[in-house]
Amino acid sequence: MITYPNSGTASLAVLDYVIEADGIAADPVGLLLLAHEARDLGISELMVDVMVDEAQPEVARIRAYARVSVQVANHRFARSFATADLELEPAC
Repeated sequence: MITYPNSGTASLAVLDYVIEADGIAADPVGLLLLAHEARDLGISELMVDVMVDEAQPEVARIRAYARVSVQVANHRFARSFATADLELEPAC
């Protein structure tokens, strides 16, 4: 059983290591969670569909995963960066 940390970026890092070690089919639940988040963010449906489609060649799924995960990480970073800016505004 794979346990993911609470941080979104950390969970992507864990999924990266699992895929690198055991292949794209090693963690279907992690891929489905990423696909759900990617669809919510409006990331390319085609890339998400290829990433989770077990009938696709492994190399195509890995390439799709790479593109999707980078875009999700960018969204997460932008969201956390915007929140950090609000917290740093002076109180006076």
